[in-house]
Amino acid sequence: MEKYRLVKGDITNDSSSETVAQSEIRITQQGKPRNYISRAMDLLAGGADTVVLKAMGRAINKAVTIAEILKRKMPLHQLNSLSSVEMVDVFEPLEEGLDTVTSRRYVSCMKIQLSRNLGDMQTTDIGYQPPLPLEEMHPGDFHPLREAALIASS
Repeated sequence: MEKYRLVKGDITNDSSSETVAQSEIRITQQGKPRNYISRAMDLLAGGADTVVLKAMGRAINKAVTIAEILKRKMPLHQLNSLSSVEMVDVFEPLEEGLDTVTSRRYVSCMKIQLSRNLGDMQTTDIGYQPPLPLEEMHPGDFHPLREAALIASS
């Protein structure tokens, strides 16, 4: 493949072409988990009821870890959904006489919806997880309810 260069990579059968919602966080393999956690906590502290984590391929395990950390900071309902997308890569030859090569591959995708209240979540959905019991939670410094309690007690 050293005689080819990637010209175009398309994703088909994916909702990633939609506009990104304000409460949506797209997890990448290179991003730092603490940045994603801070962003999600800021959204939830700022009044958002729902945060959606989206990840593809090798970033899925990072998204699951981030969701588990967030669930231990505040009581959140979780709804998971899995899908896959077909990615089409087009390689152009660097030398004359070679044909253009098209490669198709399928990549796993995961969408994790975290919400303070049930809202439009279906508890009968196979990907639903209820909030953790309070004794399993460790709010830490970022928990907005803890900050409100500290201010009220002052």
